[in-house]
Amino acid sequence: MVVRLTLPHGGIFTPVSLFFWGTMRLYISGKISGNEHYKEDFATARQELKSVGYDVCDPTSFDLAEDIPWAEAMKYDIGEMLRCDGVALLPNWEDSKGSCLEARLAKDLGIMTRPLSWWLK
Repeated sequence: MVVRLTLPHGGIFTPVSLFFWGTMRLYISGKISGNEHYKEDFATARQELKSVGYDVCDPTSFDLAEDIPWAEAMKYDIGEMLRCDGVALLPNWEDSKGSCLEARLAKDLGIMTRPLSWWLK
């Protein structure tokens, strides 16, 4: 599969084309802290993305201790996100300090960041 993307360059949209050979890897970003249904939300998104052919990086599947400090978890999660080709934002992402940080960083670094529904089209 070849996917052609146009990404921002220097803050201005220019026709910079990237070609991905194989499967795009997407990072799922959404509210975890304070969301009692986060495991179900992420699992559903993971299944939907896989069903349309993406390789998925799901932070809820990382083998981190339950009591890990928030900042340490975010450092690990961001490291994994940076290895991905795009970010799929769950509907509740704007209610999450961590997800807002991930989305802002991904956009600033030119990683394609879109709502989950966009990736599923």
